[in-house]
Amino acid sequence: ACPMASWGDPLVAKLAAGEASQDDLCGFVVVCSWPMPEDFLAAYERFRCELIAALPDEAYVYPGTALHCTVMTLRAFTAGPMDSELRESLRSLWEPVLASARAMEAWPAGTFTLRIARPTLEGSAGIFRYEDMDGAIAQ
Repeated sequence: ACPMASWGDPLVAKLAAGEASQDDLCGFVVVCSWPMPEDFLAAYERFRCELIAALPDEAYVYPGTALHCTVMTLRAFTAGPMDSELRESLRSLWEPVLASARAMEAWPAGTFTLRIARPTLEGSAGIFRYEDMDGAIAQ
């Protein structure tokens, strides 16, 4: 395993130190491909180690266990803490919407294919975009 880099952002520094809890950082996202397949994680870990060696100490490169494909962000984890009342409110608001969508005939069933693209910098973060090869996410 490669060493962990540090980060100037206090939120990410807490993540890196293992000191962040769901009480500090809590988002609400619809994701797929989590956890990532083992072969992808092995390749990512090699890439991650190269990035950590090449980037300044202020850069934080997320561990493979944090990788996922975000389909939709309903509330970013950087929006701050959520108490149990707010969590329940969001869950009760979105659960029927997502259940209704899942019940639609057009909802994708079974497996689908995503192709990872090169990482890009967006603001202060580097992200991977995915190509929706069979249109399942777009549905």
